[in-house]
Amino acid sequence: MNDYFSACKVTCNAADWTCKKFGERTPVQTTAGTECAWGADICSAVGCCVAEGLQCYERDEYWGSCMVGCNHTMDMGNGPEKWSCKKYGERREVELGCTWGNEECGTTNLCCHPGFSCVKKDDRRAYCTKETDQPGWDGTIVGGSRNEWPVQPVPAGSKDESGTSLYCFMVVLPGSDEEGLRWAAESKKASIFACDSHDVFDSWQSARADTGEAAGGDGATWGSVINTDVFVNVWEQVLSRGLYKKPDWTAKVDPDSVFFPDRLKYKLQNLHAPKGWPIYIKNTLKDFGFLGACEVLSVEAVNKYSRYYHECYAAISAGSGEDGYIKGCMDMIGAGYMLELDVLRTPWHPDACTDPGRVTFHPRKDPGSWDQCYNEAQAAQ
Repeated sequence: MNDYFSACKVTCNAADWTCKKFGERTPVQTTAGTECAWGADICSAVGCCVAEGLQCYERDEYWGSCMVGCNHTMDMGNGPEKWSCKKYGERREVELGCTWGNEECGTTNLCCHPGFSCVKKDDRRAYCTKETDQPGWDGTIVGGSRNEWPVQPVPAGSKDESGTSLYCFMVVLPGSDEEGLRWAAESKKASIFACDSHDVFDSWQSARADTGEAAGGDGATWGSVINTDVFVNVWEQVLSRGLYKKPDWTAKVDPDSVFFPDRLKYKLQNLHAPKGWPIYIKNTLKDFGFLGACEVLSVEAVNKYSRYYHECYAAISAGSGEDGYIKGCMDMIGAGYMLELDVLRTPWHPDACTDPGRVTFHPRKDPGSWDQCYNEAQAAQ
């Protein structure tokens, strides 16, 4: 401002300020990991909003907020304030059709996250929140939230029926037993190496949250691994590589899964899934119905994920595990599900490999047991 005072601001245009700059502008790090403002982030620093239908409005040179509209005098909960209402960037178009948690939902009246409601705070604003009875709020519920929903098949042989081509990928921890499993599959041109296209990505060590042991002769543990961070990074590599874009479906397959792509194609053909829809395949009756040993998503589901995965990660606990994160994200962005239990079923069973109807046998933790299961399954076809 002068020889005696300076301040950090988004802009500088006051008549009584020199506006001389010291140092560099700090790079923006928003809550969601996106380049746009989320929730209480100062949007005037970035000029865009995560939530659809909102515009970034300036209060003053220190503050801007994402809102549906702006008045020059507004009470934001601390008494009347003067707002310049200067606009930064463009209003975010409504494409997803729902609003993320704790964001203003007046343009969608629908919350992305299950368990949230779009609740009126006052005559001008409504927010997606779990707390429907907050002091000082109007409290009127103007909308609910997205939840999982089933996709209906189309007639067999219809021009609207999806194809069955597969892009598959595997994630391997370097220096672990997973490397031996990967080479066991690759040496036979089996598992993901028999798909129309494939990738192998490196992972790193994740924390384990044990959930008990599965019944099985080899003492295999059916545990939940807190691996969301790892797989968000891997999915970024999948999106960057782009091999998923041409096939009809993407399958993420664990190294300890004995997986048969031809069987999956047969199951997908019999599902008669509609072409052009974002779909994920429920693969088990256990837990939430979507376990990570073999995750199958339509190309449209992956395309939609590519546009919203930052927001999903900000909204879903990293402790959910990778499969919980992917299913939660699919539900939030409006993908539907189809049920095909033979994709995985679960839990582990020593005699399961002789069942010709199953797509995936899991887990087989060492190359010897993987190889034995593969050979038994081939003989039983």
